[in-house]
Amino acid sequence: MKNKSYIYIIVLGIACIFGSCISGKQTKYLQKGDSYQPAVFQQYKLRVDDMVSYFLFTSNSESQVLYNNGQSGTTMSSTKTGGYRIYENGTVHLPVGDVKIEGLTLREAEKAVKNAFLRVVPDAEVKLSMLNNYFYVMGDGHRGQYTVYKENLNIYQALAMAGDISNTGDKKNIKIIRKGEDGMDYIKTFDLREESIVESEFYYVKPNDVIYVPTNSNSFFRIDSVVSFVTLIVAPLSLFAMVMTLFK
Repeated sequence: MKNKSYIYIIVLGIACIFGSCISGKQTKYLQKGDSYQPAVFQQYKLRVDDMVSYFLFTSNSESQVLYNNGQSGTTMSSTKTGGYRIYENGTVHLPVGDVKIEGLTLREAEKAVKNAFLRVVPDAEVKLSMLNNYFYVMGDGHRGQYTVYKENLNIYQALAMAGDISNTGDKKNIKIIRKGEDGMDYIKTFDLREESIVESEFYYVKPNDVIYVPTNSNSFFRIDSVVSFVTLIVAPLSLFAMVMTLFK
């Protein structure tokens, strides 16, 4: 009778182990689903505390050296003029005066800065760059800062840059901390496995996004190879043998 009780315990233990294993449904991308509605892609608009840098192109070598912090030539470097912070009033303080760029896309802001320089440099051409153009990944096996290297960088590309999500990551509950139009930070949670995520509000990564990958609650017992499978079987059987030895 006791032996049967031990067998029941071991069987129950094995069932619990396999019940907590990570399945393909928990890890596969682009599964059928319609939880998310399509959203129109919107270019990032500059906000207070964003940092920008410019480089001035002109045929006038004196103006180029003067306004590019002593840098001459025709090669643009986003660090040559240092960084300019967008103040609470929405402006950046440039050598040619204050220019309001808050609420503008980077290209719109570039045009505004160019127009400011045209007042003193007739043939001015300006390249504007955003210095805090990064997103951040943290959580299950991930941490780091990465560049938003293009305007329509999507969530899959962003996570691939961070090394993708392992089977221990909870793809169902990915979180993004994102600043809203009102300047407040909001936490958005979404299921990365659903195909309807494509073109949704969660699909495109924005500057300063923080992507959090939680750990899958079933990741304690993980079968991802023959070795781990054998280990899961041998461990409870070894325990059973030990218990039987003790109670003989």
